[in-house]
Amino acid sequence: MSAEGKPGMKLWLKLLLAASLALNLAVIGIAAGATWRFSGSDRHWQRPPSVGAMIFRELDRDTRKALRQQAGGHHGSYFERRHAEGEAVIAALRSGSFDAAALRDMLRSQADARHAFHTKVQDAWVRKMEAMTPEERAAFANRMEERMQQRGKRWHGAGHGRD
Repeated sequence: MSAEGKPGMKLWLKLLLAASLALNLAVIGIAAGATWRFSGSDRHWQRPPSVGAMIFRELDRDTRKALRQQAGGHHGSYFERRHAEGEAVIAALRSGSFDAAALRDMLRSQADARHAFHTKVQDAWVRKMEAMTPEERAAFANRMEERMQQRGKRWHGAGHGRD
């Protein structure tokens, strides 16, 4: 019998073997990742919290809520606006008449809105810092430094300046 007349492997068997291989690789990857992550060593890098996130967390709950509502604009909330921005980008990418300039403008507008939000957060935080005594600011700086050194640990726990 020639090679052309040989029956090939059935499709369902090929799919089963591919799925089995993918599952085995996933299990190996998860096990290796868990071993690496929980090995207790400091070999892997854990990023410290961003300064912007620390600043935002230091504002009282009402100020954070008001800033998020302002940033939400006509979408109702900051998170809804961010979701709508993502949907707009996806729609632009799927458009049959892709317009790179319009996409750039959209992304620039979204970046400007995020920048305006960050600026308002920073302004509110600086006003809070202005109202502190030098000793309170020094104590705050110490807490901030501790949080940055904690890296992957939970850094925004209770009792650090929130009302």
